[in-house]
Amino acid sequence: MTAVITYENLYEILRKEKYSPELQVIDKSFYQQLIQYLEEKRAIIESQKSKESIFAGEIQKAQVQLDNLKKIIKEVYERREKKIVELALFASKMRDKPDLNNLLTEERLFFNHILEVLNLYRKGVLNNILAS
Repeated sequence: MTAVITYENLYEILRKEKYSPELQVIDKSFYQQLIQYLEEKRAIIESQKSKESIFAGEIQKAQVQLDNLKKIIKEVYERREKKIVELALFASKMRDKPDLNNLLTEERLFFNHILEVLNLYRKGVLNNILAS
């Protein structure tokens, strides 16, 4: 089921990521929805700017909200990124693939690349030292 992105549900996603050690389930099209949501917000701001409006304060308020959205998006991304790096590190150490069901397609690629690099260096450095 696709949920429509709103400021409120984006903030809720951040809250869940912040207070849970596990990756939270989010819609598979999350990043595409974010792009569309940001484009809509920018279009609204631009259309307000192009009008001779006595509501200049509304434009400023909309710009502040857009800036806040970007901060929330960045924090969601960075929290998920950290959890993915930790998952890859765990998987490399334990030689066991963790549950990846909550990763988005883009995140799964990221996980696989990190795991590959970690395993390469683990094999090349640690295992060689221990085999000496």
